[in-house]
Amino acid sequence: MKLLLLACLAVPAIFAQQTSAPGGNLCNYTPVGDESTQDAVPIQDFRSSGLDFVRPNWCITHCADRKSVKVAARFQFANQSTAVPTYNVRRHYTRKSGVKVHAELISGTPTKRDDDDFNFCIDDTVSATIDTVVKTYNDIETMSEALNFYINKPGWAYVIYDMGVPPSVIGTDNVKQDMNYCEKFAQKQMPDGTWGLYQVFAGLIKAN
Repeated sequence: MKLLLLACLAVPAIFAQQTSAPGGNLCNYTPVGDESTQDAVPIQDFRSSGLDFVRPNWCITHCADRKSVKVAARFQFANQSTAVPTYNVRRHYTRKSGVKVHAELISGTPTKRDDDDFNFCIDDTVSATIDTVVKTYNDIETMSEALNFYINKPGWAYVIYDMGVPPSVIGTDNVKQDMNYCEKFAQKQMPDGTWGLYQVFAGLIKAN
């Protein structure tokens, strides 16, 4: 499946992007080949926290209205073995079917979590903390700061999306099953009885 083209982004298959939305953010760093990238469109909003200042190893391109976003990051993985599985993952969120996930193995030996085949957050503590944060807080700004505070991993950066009203699509390339990497979604029932869906993309960012 080809990478989704964001509504306000012209996205070539490299780290350099262009945006026509005034007030948005543009990343134009030269790719090195090991980036993990994530596109989400359309979304309600997003926030980041942790070591999230803009730099070549962590940059978020987004439209001015923050309804579409592309994150490009270089992670410092704990396991450097070529046997570690790498996936391209697509999540489709629709009103009729909920969340549907397709994970394509790109390299390595496939492994799965016992509780959820499509939770690419293999640190159980990190995964559980994300679920707790999403269930505890109701605004995305507080959620993003709580992720950084409670997970408390030096050098990590976090981005969390409020997916809003479906439909929406999230595409993530170079997804690793590694203790220094996390890609998962969490949902909660809101006070009005509706369900909210949130996507988290996080990990230890390379120092240089």
